[in-house]
Parts: sequence; structure tokens; C-alpha cells
Amino acid sequence: MGTFDGPETESTAEAGSPEPTARRTADVLVDVLEAAGVELIFGLPGGPISPLHDALMDRQLRVITTRHESGALFAAAGYAHTTGRLGVAVVTSGPGVLNAMTGLASAHCDGLPVLLLVGEVPRKVHGKGALQDGSSHGLNVVGMTRHVTKLSAEMIDPSQGPLLLHRAITTALSGRRGPVCLTLPLDIAMAPQVATRITAELSLEFSINARALDEIAALLGVAGRPLILAGSGVRGHGAPAALRAVAERFQCPIATTPKAKGVFPENHPLALGVFGLGGHPSAREYVEGGLDMLIAIGTSLGDLATDGWTPLLKPRRAFVHVDIDARQIGKSYAPTHALVAPAAAFLGGLAERTARIVPRPPTGVTRFPMASSDLEELAPQDALAEIQSILPHDTIYTVDSGEHFLFATHFLEVTAPDAFVVMTGLGSMGQSIGGAIGAKLAHPDRMVAAICGDGCFAMNGFEVATAAAEKLPLVVFVFNDRRLGMVEIGHKAVYGRQPSYPITMDVGALAKGLGAEFVRVTRPGDLTAAAALLRRPNGPVVVDVQIDPSVKLPRKDRMAELKAASRPLRLVN
Repeated sequence: MGTFDGPETESTAEAGSPEPTARRTADVLVDVLEAAGVELIFGLPGGPISPLHDALMDRQLRVITTRHESGALFAAAGYAHTTGRLGVAVVTSGPGVLNAMTGLASAHCDGLPVLLLVGEVPRKVHGKGALQDGSSHGLNVVGMTRHVTKLSAEMIDPSQGPLLLHRAITTALSGRRGPVCLTLPLDIAMAPQVATRITAELSLEFSINARALDEIAALLGVAGRPLILAGSGVRGHGAPAALRAVAERFQCPIATTPKAKGVFPENHPLALGVFGLGGHPSAREYVEGGLDMLIAIGTSLGDLATDGWTPLLKPRRAFVHVDIDARQIGKSYAPTHALVAPAAAFLGGLAERTARIVPRPPTGVTRFPMASSDLEELAPQDALAEIQSILPHDTIYTVDSGEHFLFATHFLEVTAPDAFVVMTGLGSMGQSIGGAIGAKLAHPDRMVAAICGDGCFAMNGFEVATAAAEKLPLVVFVFNDRRLGMVEIGHKAVYGRQPSYPITMDVGALAKGLGAEFVRVTRPGDLTAAAALLRRPNGPVVVDVQIDPSVKLPRKDRMAELKAASRPLRLVN
């Protein structure tokens, strides 16, 4: 239960008090943000959004000016991912909001509560050919963002603004969380108004049918080969602790989706590790041994989480699917029991049940045994082992999209539910650095490390300058194979021949130019030699990890379907 209070109006002021003073709408909107508990805003300035930036100059809210709007959205998403709170980004019209679209879509695909406030040209010039007109007569920003948000709207009246902003914040944080977008015309932002008092309560309490919980607990108690597959919906609100309680009470093995890695500690005796892309043999082998009951919680059961929708996840007896979003249930598999509820509520109720427990097979996480093809070069898994031996056990890792994602998912051992940040819903390259900035600002007392590829660094590496300007002590590990490795490997799997997509850049020169300290490592032991700097950086440190490009992680051929789809069509007379 949460209460939202806005500024007072004339009607709520005590009798005889002075008349309320009219202020700019921009100032009143900042009041709403403060009342909602917002402490941090990411973004870039520009003319149409300047009233809001001017209003922020009078407040205690910290404004982080990123180097690109996509970096602002990824930072807001990283903040939301590691806190469960609202991430806020403020950008200007035209190219400002268009640059932010990738980050906005990423937050949408991953269910992250992000608020995007967009400056807009004045209403009187809408449709008249004004530069960067994003109204319905121009670019139609509301129409574009509506497909990747829970709510997208334009403020069309000053008095409407505070209520619309409150509605947007509530929408982002309720149900299946996700991003919202509001556009703010310049004349609306500058218009005077007397703020209204907003008092509302947001209830996040759910009640689950007790008979359904009793039946699921009874089935779980007698299942011979049960499995709980935990998705990213298990990440917050006490759900990880409840998951552990259920696992131990029912002695049920736990696997996680790639995005949910860490919601169940991977050093626990009942952990099977990750199932799906980059997953562990222990999880795959357990599933291949046959399931008589599967409980999938907080996952949409998409491609990456199910090893390409494997039929092995269809249990013989009972398939329970629990998700806060009813649209996810039945989309890929047909459950025998479907519950629309948050993970914490379901797991909390299940943990209260007791049942007769039959003996279970032993579990534990196993990884592929791998070694570098050349002892003079550094294999990705060896680099990850050195990194984890150097950095604190509670380090937050933000991991990008590419071959390095597979290695990080497979070889990092994660025991905290907020320590593995990936945005695999969209799979955008370059999101890990902005995500690391957001995570570090959310958790200033914890080590934060981004793991990205050289292609990812080429896309969004300039956000290192943001970290330098803010004096954020974080580490960016660039796993450098001098190419777009995942694309080359995937192309060869489909077409039988490998193209060349080289990445040629001096990571060190770029890092130093952006204000970061720099380390280059080329062989085993080089990371350990730099341990003192990596453990206690004074600002951002970029590490060029020159990895052996010949080392590949064994994986299921997810390209088979694409390969089949790429065959020429047969014409039938």
C-alpha cells in the first residue's frame, strides 16, 4: 500500500492562509516527482525541455547528464532494475526522443518501471512545419512510443499535467511493471497554475485462492521429479527469500531463466543453475531426465528462457504457470494451473503449506569444462574466474549482448538477486555501461562492473565520460575479440560460411580520452596483477580484455529454425 501526496490547493489550505501562488507547470511537475520519492534523473537538455531543467535547478534532485539519450534510458533502466523503484529520464524533442526509443523499448521488453518525460514544441506551431514537431501533426511521438510503453500521452492542459504525471507513475509501478512516456509542450511547461492536491492510494496486495495453493502444494509434495523455473518476476519484493523457503520446505530443485540468474543462490544445494541460453548442463540434464511437475514463476516462457520452446518443459502431470501479467499465460505452453499473481504473493502462500515430501534426486550446478586453445591467450571463462576472484562477492554485474553474455551467464557464480543485470528482452548492444551507471548511483557502497564486448563498447562507450564526470568508481570490462563475434558465428551456423565483421579501435586511447583509467590484459594473470586498482577505483576504469576468439561455449543450435526459414520457397503449380 502506498500513498501519494501532491502540493496543497486553495481548497485544502487552512482558512485565513495566504492565497496560493501560481507557478509554472514545470515547477509543479517537479513537486509531483519529489512527492513520488524520485531522487535521481537522467537525461540531456534541449530547448523544448528547458523549463523542466530550469525547475530542477532549484531542487535537491540529482540530475545526471549523459552523453546520449539511449545512455540516459539504459541508466534509468539499470537504476530501476537494481532498486525496483522508478527510473526517470528527461529528454528533448525530435532526435532527443528518437535516440531514447531503443532504451525505452528495452525497458518495455524487460518490464522495468521507467518514466520518460519529453519536451515538445509549443502547441500553436503544431502542424505548421516547426523544427522537431513531435505532435500528432508531426512525428507523432505519442503514437510511436505507445507500442513500447504502458502509457503514452501528451499534456494538453496545464491543470491536467500533475494528474497525468501521477497516473503515469502509478501505471509504471503497478501490475507488470514497464515504461511510460509523457510529452510536455513548451507552452504548457511555462504556463502558470495553482497546484492541486493529489491524494491517492496504490494497493499492490493480492489474495490467491487458498484451495489452489493447497492443491499445488499437495502435487509438489508427491512429485518425483518437480522443477521450479524462476523468471525475472521473482527478483524483488521479498520473492527471492520466499523462493528459497519453498525450495527448502519441499526439497524442490530450482532453475532460473537467464534474465533471472541470481534470484536463487547458485551455490545452494538445490540450485540447478540457468536453463536456456548460456545455461548449465545440470539444468539441461535434469529436464532431459523428465519432469512430472513444473512451476514456472514470473517468466513469459520465451525463446531464451526455454531453449527455443523445448517440449522437454512439458511435464507429465502438472504445469503451473504464475505471472502477474495474464497475457503471458498460455502464450507458449498450456498450463494445467494458471494463476495471475505476483511471485512474492504466490511463493509466500506456498511456503506456508506443508506436504509429505518424497525423496528427490541430488542437484547442484555444473558447468562445461573448458580451456583456452592457446595458453598464451586468455579464454573468456578464465577472465571471468579472475574477475570474480578479485572483486567483492556482492558485486553487481551489468552484462551486455553478445558472446560475452553466454560466458557470463554460464561461468559467473551469482548468489544475490540483484547482482546480475541483463536486458535480454530486446537484446540491445551497448546497454551495460548505462546500466552500470544507474546501478552504481543506486548502490554507491557496492562494486559495479559492466561486462561488454568491443562491438558494444563501440556503440555506447561514450557513457564512460558520464561516469567520469560524476566520479563514479566502476569498472568496464571490454571482452575484446576484435570482431562482431556472435554475428559471425550465427551467420556461419545458418549459411555455412563465415563473414568478417572486424572491430578496429584503440580501446585504451578511447578510455583515456573519456577520462577513465585504463588497463590492457592479454594473458592469464594480467587481471590479478591489476587487482589493487580494480578493487578500489577512484573513478571509471576500462579494462581491455583481449580474449581468445577461438574459444566457443557449447550450446544448443538455436539457429536451426532460422536455417530452415532461410531455405528457398518451393513453388507448387
